[in-house]
Amino acid sequence: MKKCGRYYSWLLVLTATAFIITAICVQFMPESVPMHYNFQGEIDRYGSKNENYIFPVMIAVFNMFWVILMNIFGKRADKAENEKVRVEAENNLGVLGITAIGTSIMFTIMQCFFLIMDINASDGQERMSVDINVISNCCLGLVLIITGNIVPKCKRNGLIGVRTTWSMDNDTTWEMSNRLGGRLIMICGLLTIMETIVIKGFASTIIMLVLIIAMTVLMTYYSYVFYKKYGNNAKKHQ
Repeated sequence: MKKCGRYYSWLLVLTATAFIITAICVQFMPESVPMHYNFQGEIDRYGSKNENYIFPVMIAVFNMFWVILMNIFGKRADKAENEKVRVEAENNLGVLGITAIGTSIMFTIMQCFFLIMDINASDGQERMSVDINVISNCCLGLVLIITGNIVPKCKRNGLIGVRTTWSMDNDTTWEMSNRLGGRLIMICGLLTIMETIVIKGFASTIIMLVLIIAMTVLMTYYSYVFYKKYGNNAKKHQ
């Protein structure tokens, strides 16, 4: 599929960008740079500057995972026996592609800040020069807002969207669950950005995790509520 190839190209460019930027920045670093920080943002391990290539490798592996998922929906669309199945597969492919690109951009931005921190590292430095919690949490918040905006466009499937036994019962329970789920995801992303800017540090990451857990619980609960109201078993008893 042409659409599939477009997403592959974006992921390839982003993966290459992470490696190229890293290769350039490593040339301006001291041989030993901070490699790990504790919960208080204090440096607890130094390592070789070449360890900065680890994150781009992780980005590449993660993008390969996205490509595999997109390939599944691409083949499903190509082999569709009717128009409805083809359109649903293409819609899901679009949602997956946008999410993959957004996630890859987030990781690439994070890598840039990791590199900046290592370039600015100085002898005797004890703490991170940039609060990476703020950067990563705000990037994730943006990804959540984007994802929440496109999740309602997903058609019923077993890979992406609000997937519970109850939401998968029929098209109505799926649509209702994912429509509300999309709103909850966007709210979670917005709250994550707001609380991170105000609180900062590792505490903001803890709050972000609590927000994500609360969002997941609410999505699961309301998928059950919609199932009780619109599920096939409920229809049989009406």
